[in-house]
Amino acid sequence: MLIKNLFRYWTYQLFSPETVLKEKYDAFKSLLAHDKAAHEHLAALEELYYHDKRHDFQAVIKVYEQFSRAVSGMVQSLFTMCPSGSRELGAYFKKFDFYIRFMLAPPAVDCSPPFTIPFNRAASFDEATVGKKTFNLSCLAAELHLPTPNGFVVTTHAFHYFMACNHLEKPINEKLAALDINDAQSLERTAADIKALILNAHLPCEISTAMNTAVEELQKQLPTDICMALRSSAVKEDGQASFAGQYLTLLNVNAMDIQESYKKIIAGKYASQALFYRINHGILDSETPMAVLILEMKDAVASGVMYTRDIADLTLDHMVIHSVWGQGELLVNGKISPDIIRISRKNPNSPFHTFCQEKQNQMGLVPNTRHNTGYGTCTIKIPPHKKNLLSLEEPDILTLARWGISLEKHFNHPQDIEWCKDISGVLFILQSRPLHVNKKIKDNTRKEQKTSLPHPKKSYTILCSGGQRVCSGIASGVVYKLDEKDARLEKMPWGSVLVVRHASPRLVTAIDKMAAVIMASGSSASHFSSIAREFGVPAMVNVRHGFDKLIHGHGVTVDADTGMVYDGILPSLPFKSSQSRSGNGIAFKNSSFMLKLRYVMDFAAKLKLIDPGSPHFTPGGCRSLHDIVRFAHETAVKEMFFSGSRKGRPTRGAKKLIWSIPMLFYLMDVGNAFKTEVMDRATLTPDDIESLPMKWILKGLLTPGIHWSEATHFDWETHDKIVMSGGIIPADSPRFGSYAVVSKEYVNINFRFGYHFVILDTICTTRAGDNYILFRFSGGGGEPKGRQLRAAFIEGILTRLGFEVTVQSDLVDGEFKHGTLSEMKTILEIIGKLLGASKLMDMYIKKEQDMDFLIDGFMAGRYDFRQVQ
Repeated sequence: MLIKNLFRYWTYQLFSPETVLKEKYDAFKSLLAHDKAAHEHLAALEELYYHDKRHDFQAVIKVYEQFSRAVSGMVQSLFTMCPSGSRELGAYFKKFDFYIRFMLAPPAVDCSPPFTIPFNRAASFDEATVGKKTFNLSCLAAELHLPTPNGFVVTTHAFHYFMACNHLEKPINEKLAALDINDAQSLERTAADIKALILNAHLPCEISTAMNTAVEELQKQLPTDICMALRSSAVKEDGQASFAGQYLTLLNVNAMDIQESYKKIIAGKYASQALFYRINHGILDSETPMAVLILEMKDAVASGVMYTRDIADLTLDHMVIHSVWGQGELLVNGKISPDIIRISRKNPNSPFHTFCQEKQNQMGLVPNTRHNTGYGTCTIKIPPHKKNLLSLEEPDILTLARWGISLEKHFNHPQDIEWCKDISGVLFILQSRPLHVNKKIKDNTRKEQKTSLPHPKKSYTILCSGGQRVCSGIASGVVYKLDEKDARLEKMPWGSVLVVRHASPRLVTAIDKMAAVIMASGSSASHFSSIAREFGVPAMVNVRHGFDKLIHGHGVTVDADTGMVYDGILPSLPFKSSQSRSGNGIAFKNSSFMLKLRYVMDFAAKLKLIDPGSPHFTPGGCRSLHDIVRFAHETAVKEMFFSGSRKGRPTRGAKKLIWSIPMLFYLMDVGNAFKTEVMDRATLTPDDIESLPMKWILKGLLTPGIHWSEATHFDWETHDKIVMSGGIIPADSPRFGSYAVVSKEYVNINFRFGYHFVILDTICTTRAGDNYILFRFSGGGGEPKGRQLRAAFIEGILTRLGFEVTVQSDLVDGEFKHGTLSEMKTILEIIGKLLGASKLMDMYIKKEQDMDFLIDGFMAGRYDFRQVQ
């Protein structure tokens, strides 16, 4: 194929050079289109990498696929332009593309049996097969001989087989790629769509048979038919990321309904709050295959959560038990306040402090498994004589304390333990996972937090008091009460103080917007409390004194450490994102998402080919796809504009502009762009140009007051490639030239100022409906901050001119349509001035607050900004 293409190219070059020029120009236009797309997709990858954007990794894969196609298109177009000079480039493209796709490829999965494993054998398998929750629980049963309900686990092998048989991977990945977790509608729509896909899928008979057999074997071991509790047991759940309350649990499920309930648990992997939580932690979807733990349902008289450390103050050597009557779901869902029992770790033989909460409701089974009728759960009124009784007796307290110490020692980490006591008086462990403690509490910074509020009792009005700390910290913001009319979570403004009667785990979908959380009831042991600590959001519960004084839309200051809420906002407490408060940003940088993306960026975005005049500026010098983009672009320009001058003959078609600006600029006429008398000359001047848009752009560039000749002194060692003439391209190297394809009414320009590039495409006619300007600005030799500030400056100018503008990192795209000829003239002249005024701005603009001043100055006629401090 290569020999055939070369023969065709050389034949046309010899006998029909005009045909070659036409094909070359068409290929050049195609290459420029692919180049534009490549830079757009590369900017999108850089946005994900450098700006802490939280997306599912499928978004990275989608953007890379688009980037790869664009780069491939450039390589193919360049081959059409010069087959002999670019044949190696394709091999390097395939190499780098292979490296990246190898990293992007999903891990191999096991779809083979076993699809179910008896619970008493689960400890002999790994977490990747049975999930973290099942593995932990089975280990404490097998190794510590602690009592747990009996049951079985539906393995991750079954999950993978279910997904494969129903061909769900592709449609789910497509929906994840389009997901924006900061858009509530996108989040809910994606969750609902994936849930429908899973619930409408069939359960393969191999899994169905295995589950039926497991249920039958379990029932043989029990005296009567029983109902089941189905709990998520995803890989990565209950580890460094707790996923507390983010997945689905189903209680008191009849054996006949287990298979449909299994699909509901699987679908819960993609619930809106679970998606938000996973993506915010940089965990890949492929890292969380879902096993499902199915246990006999215990009819609990009391349930609760035990922390083997007191999160209220880690300097105290306490364990804390939270206990309620009945099932524990109302407790972990934050709907009721529990009894609280503190026990000394050094002397766990007796509780030293108990707080008995007045209890109104409990969760029971429907109507009650003691009578073997009905399924599910319900809320039950607590009898009057039990409302003020402690829900846990002292022998049970001491037993739980001993278990807690054993579990912490076994797992070598403080534990968050769920337990229950059944109607026969037997205690069971339902779950044990690492206890997550907010760094502020771990570092014991309570004293530092208190001093952040100077003389609070003297200087500020107290609105609420008596709250119990969930997560340490002080924050100010405007109250947002969800029980107000029209107050919806997705409408909550950034930096709000969320005020709720009780907190659902679903609130996690807006946790980035929360300055603080105030809850009227609940406990520090609820699932949302665990999430608040992970994200570092100051929070407190049981705020009953003055709760009704918290008015929607009113500014307050929350001190979670003292349990106080003060009237007014402290300016010294600006809103911080959850990433900066919790250290989640640092953890995210080391997440699977970022580690994979970092590898992709190494082979996609790093730029080594800086100098087109270097002997290393060859296909063999490419070390990334960005290098290939740069090489293809430079080679195409050289081939298009300079191929005719290789033996000293005048350049075919392209003419050198002779002007006062020290920049090499070539123009190619594709239709009545120049005066007829210059057609046989190799050079021309601005006065020789008949193209309307080109004349107007040049007029702007040549405006008096734009500084072109002297270089302002900067750190030239850092920017050693930007030399001569104020940092623009050296005038003695045609390979560094800018170029334009022009006609009477059309211009396509590629300007190159040092390390930044400008593409401008415009048509100017008497028909306003046909007129447009497309503008692109990217790159620069300054620091990233300076490049972004310059991009903001250019965005501001274009916006004032009426452009639709989008900015990604230092890439600015603008579009203006349907202007009159007079409007087009004015705008193109201003754009010419803008290019001259902004050429080195990335090196000396330092502050965002300068922006309006700079924009106003430019619009008023100031074009030299070298003295900006």
